[in-house]
Amino acid sequence: MTFSKCIKTNKANAITVYTRVNEHPDVFRVKSGLLFCNYCDLIRSLEELIKAFASANIPIEKINPLLPFFKKYLKEGGAIPQAPTLRQLYLPSVFKNYAKTLLLIFNSKPVCIIMDELSDDCARSVVNTLFTYRQDTKLVSVDFLKHVNNTTIGQTLLPILHSYNISLNILRLFLTDSAAYMKKCFCEVLKPVIPQLIHVPCPAHILNLIGREYEEKLQNEMIKTIHTTLQNLRDVGVITIYIYFISIYAKEFVQDLDFFQQQNKPVFPFVEGRLQQLTAFIKSNTTALYFGPEIKNIIRQHLFNPDDFYPIFRQAFQVAYNKFSAYIPNHPARSLFYACQVFNPQYIHLGDIQRKDIRHYSVIMELDNPSDSLLYEWSIYYGLTGLEFNENLDETNLDNYWKNLSVHLPILSNIALDYIWLPILSCAVKRSFSLYNSLLDSNRQNLSEELLKQLNMLYFN
Repeated sequence: MTFSKCIKTNKANAITVYTRVNEHPDVFRVKSGLLFCNYCDLIRSLEELIKAFASANIPIEKINPLLPFFKKYLKEGGAIPQAPTLRQLYLPSVFKNYAKTLLLIFNSKPVCIIMDELSDDCARSVVNTLFTYRQDTKLVSVDFLKHVNNTTIGQTLLPILHSYNISLNILRLFLTDSAAYMKKCFCEVLKPVIPQLIHVPCPAHILNLIGREYEEKLQNEMIKTIHTTLQNLRDVGVITIYIYFISIYAKEFVQDLDFFQQQNKPVFPFVEGRLQQLTAFIKSNTTALYFGPEIKNIIRQHLFNPDDFYPIFRQAFQVAYNKFSAYIPNHPARSLFYACQVFNPQYIHLGDIQRKDIRHYSVIMELDNPSDSLLYEWSIYYGLTGLEFNENLDETNLDNYWKNLSVHLPILSNIALDYIWLPILSCAVKRSFSLYNSLLDSNRQNLSEELLKQLNMLYFN
């Protein structure tokens, strides 16, 4: 073998940091030309420990009583620091990497926005912002404001959208509670720059308001009226009838509230049908002359006259209907609720021919001025027969229905999957505040705002 050939052979067989990584990719890694052992890398191990605690929803403070155990039974256990050190030195790096993951999820996506404000135990105003896109709902920002009003909410949101490269012309929904400053923020700050944006005051929050009016009417004016007109009858009988009436007729409110509080299900196409059903239920009982045999029998068992109670029951429903009418018929998203029924094939195939006209759904941006390709797919969709779709479709299987159509109707199915997953509930932001408050126990109220933000986002998501 010549000398030059020997050199080439030695170079080919030379062991370098890169050959070691290729041989054992799970054990070693290269950084700045140096070989690092993954198992011995303390920094990486501590960062993984923080992520594991967050994933398991275990407060980092719980690490402190475990340190003696780690030191005794883990090879590098003595090198694990206490919670304050983990938060100050290692949490920021974990959060920075997680922020990149959030960017991958929502980058340039037509997200829906959920926002709310909380005054915490330290007298700070905290604004949490969530993005939702299809099945993903994540807390994307925690901001501390000196003043909370329509202007500061808008000033908080717009930079967040920019940081996720989200164009204003693709946004769809702004979901909040019914607070006046949120409505004003939408009308005066957001709508002028995002004209297609639709405000969605949370229906579950509205139903809670209606139910509260319903109960208060029964508890106050109704009982007072009964005692005024039927003073010679026993109180216990009156209360029993009242409770029995609530147990029967509150079920409809509870069922509808449960529907709107469903999470991780594509319920948006079914919202309009639910609202119409609830409207009919409340309105019909405002003029009902009879409330069923169960109520009638229980009233007579307590030696009362049913006709003395029926006006009071009707009045309770009238109070609920008045509250309902103040919010639901003119709900800002009502036209979108109506239009999105079209993504439930039962609605379009079991209704009249007008439902098949794409022009009826122009409030859906993508169906306004449709392309020839979309019109072609639309004609296939409304031409499907009952044998070609599941007539038992609901929020549990609608997602799979549209995914199965993605090959034959790629444009329409992509639009449908965006809209069936639109959020209808703002309780996710309430949960984020609940977790935030848990971070503010007596041992952690000295956390910086930046660490609070990082912990809140990591643990919630």
